[in-house]
Amino acid sequence: MKTNTIFSVIACLAMVLFYSCVPDDAVPEHSGNPEEPVFSSEHPYNLNVIYFVSNDREVNADYEQRISKIMLEGQRFFADWMEHWGYGSKTFGLLRDENMQRVKIHLIHGTKSSDSYPYEGGASAVKEEVEAYFSEHPEEKTSDHNLIICAVNEKLDEGEDMEVGVPFYGIGRDAYALDYPGMSYDNLGVGGDVGWKATVWIGGLYHEMGHGLNLPHCGSKVSESESDDYGTSLMGAGNSTFGISPTFLAQSSAAIVNNCQVFSEENGMFYTDTNAYIDRLSAGYENGDIIVTGSYVSDIPVTDITYYHKVGTDSGGYRAITWVGEPTGEQSFQMRMPISEFQERGNEEYTFSIILHHENGNNTWTDFSYAFQSDIPDIHISIGQQNVYDKTNWQIIDVSSEETVNENGAVAHVLDGNPQTYWHSRWNTDTPGYPHYFVVDMKEELQSKGFVIYQRVGRRAINAYEIEVSSDSMAWETLAEGSLEDTYEQVITLAGETKFRYFRFTAKSSHDGEPFAALAEIGVYH
Repeated sequence: MKTNTIFSVIACLAMVLFYSCVPDDAVPEHSGNPEEPVFSSEHPYNLNVIYFVSNDREVNADYEQRISKIMLEGQRFFADWMEHWGYGSKTFGLLRDENMQRVKIHLIHGTKSSDSYPYEGGASAVKEEVEAYFSEHPEEKTSDHNLIICAVNEKLDEGEDMEVGVPFYGIGRDAYALDYPGMSYDNLGVGGDVGWKATVWIGGLYHEMGHGLNLPHCGSKVSESESDDYGTSLMGAGNSTFGISPTFLAQSSAAIVNNCQVFSEENGMFYTDTNAYIDRLSAGYENGDIIVTGSYVSDIPVTDITYYHKVGTDSGGYRAITWVGEPTGEQSFQMRMPISEFQERGNEEYTFSIILHHENGNNTWTDFSYAFQSDIPDIHISIGQQNVYDKTNWQIIDVSSEETVNENGAVAHVLDGNPQTYWHSRWNTDTPGYPHYFVVDMKEELQSKGFVIYQRVGRRAINAYEIEVSSDSMAWETLAEGSLEDTYEQVITLAGETKFRYFRFTAKSSHDGEPFAALAEIGVYH
């Protein structure tokens, strides 16, 4: 027994001496962890991170470690700004191994060469193969949002140029970015071409990822751009400042991702059909502020409302400035916006949008137009102020054509009370040109002061029009004609009150020059 005890002691001493002599760098970095990472997440929905490689390109070395750090730092960036804006430390979900600091990345080898996935038009070809992958591995897809990172093998930070570009933009709930050899989060801010390219491509990745998380472009208010705590909006020019100078997530961006599927901490129904519209609005200028009050109708609760001002020379909205507020009272809102915060005044055209942020992740936009004249906003918007007749029993008795694919363009939409739905002339087959018309039977003769018209939001706005009225649908009299503006609501006031039962609305041309007509809503007021 004594001999065995001595040998045991000697063996233990030898083991202690052996491990005490092993160099620190020889000890496994993740001692005790399995060889393969174990991914998990506290989120029910997680961003699908995909590494896509065409068949004539190679996987870049250490891409899993490098991309993982970029994604984890991106999580922290969003969490910090969500906390700053009062939403709590929320961020997008990722499947990750905490011990190894690794993120789940789906490696997909494309079946075609790089020239089949170019910058222009290549996204659809990449997406087709991503969808095929998830079709074969449905358990791997954990949300509706994808970040697709395409490998390029040129050393972009050493002056090499891509022979064939890759998609680098956001489309719907998909974002496209790239990875080049050695692209590293640690290179941000180091200066020179290495640091600059890290900013361009990593800042760009975050910017495009934002689009894939439902974010539009937006810029900075004057006070934000002049502050060291804010600086440049990520969804503005943030892809050229991230890691170099202060870059922040705008409050309007936070309000949107607050309801994004992959930011949710609970299971829910996301991106379901939403019927919502602005039914009353008053907007004007007073004592240095643009003042907006109004109300809306929505079948999905609204958590926040963004007031979005986009200057006419900035079609993409990169310089748009925004304010955010919660609904007040029962589906109503109000906001004061000092014009001292506008970067561009002078004599500038603006598009003003009210964006309802719904708890299911959808966002309802309503656009209006106004202009600055000599630094003062000429804004006079009045919506829903007329006493409009109830249209419940009204009926369309004739129409030149309508597009009924999935009922998106049915003419009945002009009477449904919802400006987010619309009539569209036939476009799918045998497209007729102008004029386009429909006839409404109000079921009784009504005294009218005029018409209230809502253009379709975003496109196909009607220009020249004519309205005829009748008491018997046989003899017609032209009551109004002219040009409509490409705006949300407009009121046609008659020269005098007129009584009629039927009216025929005829569209004669469009603002976009196309042969199609579309109209969201028409009503009669008294």
